[in-house]
Formats: sequence, C-alpha cells, structure tokens
Amino acid sequence: MDYDEERPQAMHLETAAAQPAPRWVNFLLAFDVDYRKRHLHFMIEGQNRLYQVFDQPHFRGFDRGVIDRLKRSFYDCLGVLNRFEDTAAFKASTRDLVEGLFPTAPGDAEDLKQYARQFVRLHLESINLLVDRLAAEIDLDSSTTDVDMLLASIDPKQWHPDARRDVLVNYLGFPFWDVLTFPVMTWREVGEFNKILIDRISPQDADTLEEFGGSGCLKGVGFAHFAAFFSRAYRENDYLLGRIHALDRLIDIVCNSAQLDMNGERNAILALKKRGFMQILDAEEKHLPNSAALITALRRSIAGLGASASKSE
Repeated sequence: MDYDEERPQAMHLETAAAQPAPRWVNFLLAFDVDYRKRHLHFMIEGQNRLYQVFDQPHFRGFDRGVIDRLKRSFYDCLGVLNRFEDTAAFKASTRDLVEGLFPTAPGDAEDLKQYARQFVRLHLESINLLVDRLAAEIDLDSSTTDVDMLLASIDPKQWHPDARRDVLVNYLGFPFWDVLTFPVMTWREVGEFNKILIDRISPQDADTLEEFGGSGCLKGVGFAHFAAFFSRAYRENDYLLGRIHALDRLIDIVCNSAQLDMNGERNAILALKKRGFMQILDAEEKHLPNSAALITALRRSIAGLGASASKSE
C-alpha cells in the first residue's frame, strides 16, 4: 500500500479529533482482544530477553526482581483478557440476549449472505444492543489503560536506564512489528513462527549416575514392558529410579535455560544434584521395603559424585 496524501483520515485520526472515526476502527478498538494479547505476549518476550543481559558488566547490580515483577504484571493483564474466552465472564443478561438471538444454528442456508442480511434486518435493534453490551463488558479501553499505567509506574531508581528504554521500545514499537509480521503468521506454508524447544525427560538422558543411567537399569522393561505389573519390587525399583532420573534431567534443563556454563559450573551443579538425590532417598526409603539394596547402591554412587568430578579435573 502506498501512502496517499489525499486520503489521510485513517492515518491521522489522532490529529483529526473533529472527524469521527470509521465504524470499522471503532469496532476494532472495542473488540480486537487478540491484538492486545499479541501486544502483551510481545512485552513478555521482551522481558525474557532482558534476562540475558545480566552477564554484561554495565548491568551489574541490576536487580532481576524488578523484571520478574513487571513480567508477572503483564501476565496478570493477559489473564484479564483471557477470561473473556469463557462465556461465564459475561453477565447473565448478556448471555440471555445471545441465546434469544441465536437459539439454533443457521443451518445449511443456500445463500448465507442473503440469510445474514435478512437476519440483520429482523434483529437490528437487538444486535446493536448486544454489540454495545459486549463492548462495555470487555472494556478494552480499561485494559489498555492498565498497561499504560503499569509502564508509567516503572521506578527509574530501580531500573537500569538501558533496560527501561528496552521496555519502552518494545511497548511503542509493537504496532510496527505487528503490522509486518501478523500477515506473515497467517500463511499456512510458513510453518512455526516462534522457535520451539523440546526437552526430553528420559532415562536415556539421565547420565549423572552412570551406573544407574539408561533403560538398562529398569526392571519393568522386560516381558514387553509389563514385567513390573507382576512384581512390587520391580515397581519400587523403577519408581525410585524414575524420581532420580527426573531430578537429574530437570536440573540440567533449568541450568541450560539459565544459560549456565555447564562445564565451568560442573561442581556446583553436581553438588545440587547430590543434595537432591539424597533428599529423594531419605524421603522414599521408609516407603520402599523391597529396595534396600538399590538404595544402598544409590547412596554409594551418589556419595562418589564429588570424588569422581575431582579426579576428572
């Protein structure tokens, strides 16, 4: 679309207060909930990017708690918008009006457009009333004001100037981003627009305790994976190792998400795993009477974690 100086009304509504906005503009201002959601998601992603700057020297001393709190507030604003996906969020009188207007589906009308025109002619007053009520209850102006006030309340004393500027750029720049990317996101052939990361929690990946890693240490894999159905001891074995493997993987996943140096922080990570493994054994030992030998072997293997790490260094 080329800019046309002869048709400026839709592009200069802010400066043409005396001229009423087109009806489609008023409709979007009242009902385009998805735009507000996209805006908030964009702001949340911007907060996530801020977490990556803490390693930079000039951000030293910047409290990441302020980012956490602002991100949480964005999620709260998003929750206000999400509640309108449930009809229970609307007043009973509004729901009754909808049921009165649309008691049944239109069915297989041969000319759907003609059916719609006739329906509007017959129910125009009720439709206008419903639109006004829905707009008033959704009240997007209030949602927009809430976000504006939230950003206006950012305390410069708590925020690093560069981080605060980044939040402001994300907020003001989103409309430009959205007008460029949203049409692209509707193309089916584009595929996923956002990167998707998958973390697997599997015995195959839990290798901190080498002696108890992989599926070979599980008892239930026999008899076409039904072996544990016939033995409590087998079930106890696989249950306990499942907890150990899950903790092993979850710590790795969190450390990876935090972009820690897995080699440089190896001793600290092993110490965290060691403490977690021991807590699992302490909590479960009294409930697993058939697993005494396994627990003894696990304690021995866990106790040797620090020693094996020191030797490898």
